[in-house]
Amino acid sequence: MAIKSTPGTFPWQYVPRPGRIYGAATVGERGQIVLPAEARRELGIDPGDKVMVFGNRVNGSLVLMKADIFESFADFFMTKLNKLGAGAQGFMDAFTGVVDDPDDPAAADSAGDAPAKD
Repeated sequence: MAIKSTPGTFPWQYVPRPGRIYGAATVGERGQIVLPAEARRELGIDPGDKVMVFGNRVNGSLVLMKADIFESFADFFMTKLNKLGAGAQGFMDAFTGVVDDPDDPAAADSAGDAPAKD
């Protein structure tokens, strides 16, 4: 089963055997490794695909993730974070009664009443 990423979907939710061990790979002189064919086939990793490399120096672990899947996750996370921030700002505006910071030039610019330039 090949796993492909589509904007707004998260393929890691559908991996049939999470946590599977595909085998071992040897690090070559130039630091290259060859991913086992079964892993490439099941995870839909094709020649030229980019992968993110994560590591933990404390326990010596190394994790690979397809870059497009990581980007989908990051986009999803940032969208949720932005909504949370906007909601928190709306709450603070309502709670304090302050909508714009008069000392913030960016706020004045966005309101159309930018200070005159010399």
